[in-house]
Amino acid sequence: MKNPDRSQGTVKHIYKQSTEEIIAKVKCPHRVFAQGGSADDVNEAYREAAVRGREEGFVPILVQSDETLAEWLGILEDESYSKEAVLRQEKMDAGALLQEWYDENMEMDEDESWGEGETPEEFMEEAEVIDCLTSFVGFSDHGIEETILFEIPVKNPWEVIAWMPMGGWNECPAVSEMMEVCRYWYEKYGAVPAAFSHDTMEFMLDRPVDNKETAYQLAREHYAFCPDRVDQGTATGTIAEVAECIRLSKVWFFWWD
Repeated sequence: MKNPDRSQGTVKHIYKQSTEEIIAKVKCPHRVFAQGGSADDVNEAYREAAVRGREEGFVPILVQSDETLAEWLGILEDESYSKEAVLRQEKMDAGALLQEWYDENMEMDEDESWGEGETPEEFMEEAEVIDCLTSFVGFSDHGIEETILFEIPVKNPWEVIAWMPMGGWNECPAVSEMMEVCRYWYEKYGAVPAAFSHDTMEFMLDRPVDNKETAYQLAREHYAFCPDRVDQGTATGTIAEVAECIRLSKVWFFWWD
């Protein structure tokens, strides 16, 4: 929680230990939103920062604070990790990489009821419309978790991955692959990595990808990138439901269980 310390006539904010650790590791200008606050306020602050960032040369990201993420970000202090090396890495064919993951996931899954070949309209009633960032919202009705808005000093949105190097565990892509997928989706659809927790990631778009055929192909890529987007993130367990959600939404949400 964020509490004022009025000792010596000044106001000092005290955050969770994990928040202090994350701030110390990321080392960027930031603003902290206290636990229990409004998700609308956080979204408004993000939108304002995104506009200002285009003028001042930074990309904003929202980070939900917790011990797991604080521990994971220890990689930023590891001698074996270099943000500069990640940023200089050779560009990959992320489209081909996603297709490879898609084929592998389909081979491993025995369930044939993916909605393959079916029209997204059949899943319109189940498809969720996502128009705001929510990965920092608590499971109760008591507002947000403690959340940090960082101003990452990069020119290109996909480069925030070098500063927020999540990935490489369970089915979550490795950091180098994560950054190339983010580059690919930004260049093709304008999708910007916007919010992170230790096991979730959200992208923000100016407008939905509303072409039906394109949304369906993109839904396959979402499944390749994060199988739980279909396995645990839909009511029907189908790629077609994800396609309809993409067609209606300005936010893409991923969760690696």
